[in-house]
Amino acid sequence: MTESEQLIDVERLLKESSLDDLNRAAEDYFARLPSWDYHLAKPFGSVDETPQLLINFAVILQGLRICPGMTILEFGAGTCWASRFLSQLGCHVIAADISATALRIGQELYARQPLIGNQPEPRFLLFDGNRLDVPSESVDRIICLDAFHHVPNPAETLREVARVLKNGGIAGFAEPGPNHSRSAQSQYEMRVYGVLENNIDVRKIWGYAELAGFSEMKLAVFNIPPVHLTIQEFENFLSGGKTVNRWMETTRGFMESERNFFLYKGAPEALDSRFRTGLLAKITIDPNPFTGKAGETIKLQALVTNTSESVWLPRGAGFGAVLLGCHVYYANNVMYRHSYHWEALTPDEGRPILPKESVTLDVNIPALDKGNYILEFDMISNDVCWFALNGSQQVRVAVQIVS
Repeated sequence: MTESEQLIDVERLLKESSLDDLNRAAEDYFARLPSWDYHLAKPFGSVDETPQLLINFAVILQGLRICPGMTILEFGAGTCWASRFLSQLGCHVIAADISATALRIGQELYARQPLIGNQPEPRFLLFDGNRLDVPSESVDRIICLDAFHHVPNPAETLREVARVLKNGGIAGFAEPGPNHSRSAQSQYEMRVYGVLENNIDVRKIWGYAELAGFSEMKLAVFNIPPVHLTIQEFENFLSGGKTVNRWMETTRGFMESERNFFLYKGAPEALDSRFRTGLLAKITIDPNPFTGKAGETIKLQALVTNTSESVWLPRGAGFGAVLLGCHVYYANNVMYRHSYHWEALTPDEGRPILPKESVTLDVNIPALDKGNYILEFDMISNDVCWFALNGSQQVRVAVQIVS
């Protein structure tokens, strides 16, 4: 018998195994573990695997454009290490997996590593291989890390993924390449555990996804093993020299066996102030300078223009709400108090500020003691960032407080 004949044919395995057979094999894999330590330590269970797990997670996380408060379903969550990271980021996580034991390990992970702060608790969801017990269009994002190649019914599964995802949502997948089933590790896993280690054909997947209602697919190009260069080679790379070709060849070779991709449902969501990228403003304060009396409110007027492409959420939104903020310095530029006062942009807490829109508002700064100060004004997106971190111009007002 030749070596190729000894290989397990994944297509044959699919034909000879029922959905229940493969579901049972996945559960048996976790149920027979002699110890949970490796999975509880994940993604730090193995020095060899850690870089790939973390970089794949980072690539998908960046592409999903998540923010706290979103509902995120991790499909094929396994023992839930990525779900826990997402919970810590403030997301409402649904950890779904075919294996009840894997989810029990995930629950143990959350118990051993409690979430820091007042973050949403996860929901653990047992998947039967056919239908997710999740309402239609109720999930903002879906993440799937090295799990879709275990799915025996990809067309049906993508229909279900599309059903639960909101319009404007994104599903991100980190998967192996088109020859995955022939790798030594895949052959071992199929032979020893009977689990499915399918190949990933993105053209075929896109065909299923398009029929399921997705509007677009994009693939991420990246390289986990970095190219290490001397100083001279690095400078050559930056100048567009021959070293670029070396990096391109390395990346192309790596991408032969990697398929990180995103499926988009409907038109992209409009940017808003829950996302830091591009938040900018123009601020004018009047009068400048200002003279007032000790113990009296400092009354100013501000003209604020949204010069970004993002919708600014109002104060009532909580996370991502945009307000006019003020820091106070002594006249010698020594900080008196950071974040001394915040002012809502409109009296109507439910009204957002659109891109290019300007608003005029009264600013009432709490009283200061006698002395000379500098008021520094900047916009802030609540729990996201001060706009100055993006290069937005701050405005300073010299203030003299007299008796």
